[in-house]
Amino acid sequence: MNTQGKTVINLPGIVYDLAQWLMFPLNMLISGLCHLQPKVSVWNEEGSQELKLEGSGRSLEEIKADILAEKDVAYNEEDLVRLYDSLPNVNAKEDLVGRAWKGKIMRTNASVLDIAEWAIVRPLSYLGVRWGKRYRTQHQGDPLLFRWMDKIYLPIPIWGNVGMTDIRWREDATATMNYDHQPWKDYFKLVTDEDGKVVLLGVWTHKHIAGGWFTLTLEGPAN
Repeated sequence: MNTQGKTVINLPGIVYDLAQWLMFPLNMLISGLCHLQPKVSVWNEEGSQELKLEGSGRSLEEIKADILAEKDVAYNEEDLVRLYDSLPNVNAKEDLVGRAWKGKIMRTNASVLDIAEWAIVRPLSYLGVRWGKRYRTQHQGDPLLFRWMDKIYLPIPIWGNVGMTDIRWREDATATMNYDHQPWKDYFKLVTDEDGKVVLLGVWTHKHIAGGWFTLTLEGPAN
């Protein structure tokens, strides 16, 4: 499909099912790495909201400003949890479905996504490749979408299909990306929707463990 000078590739549903089965060993490895993180990041167990989160001591406005400026820094994970708790919820169907998003990993120097950042995301960026996500319907989406030079958009179906619902994490029900075949979920809250820019804070979880943090910035309709 060619839209306004962009080539957007869509794949049939059977490809997502087959790909995730073929990539089962890799996906099991990804899940296993969550248990080997330097810090086992569990923020959603009973009583976790009563824990005092001190983080770095920086104000939430400072942290939010760094995120919006897309600074290449390592974040304190407690700061990100504090920020997440302070942000407004978003609705899966109304705010995410039908849209495509640019992604950016937020390093903590202690997460599985840090490995992806250094081993995959940064090397590919030198070739003009960036990553994002796309939610075509409430029951059909791409958890990983590569784009080259903002001209060619290619879904990478190794994790299978995803759906969008509102699920509770840290006591708040918010937009959540559910993987059809993986024990993973991505939870989202709104960082900003001012000046025509929509940015979401996301946390990727393997069951009860947070495997990394990232942002999504609205790019346009999900073709």
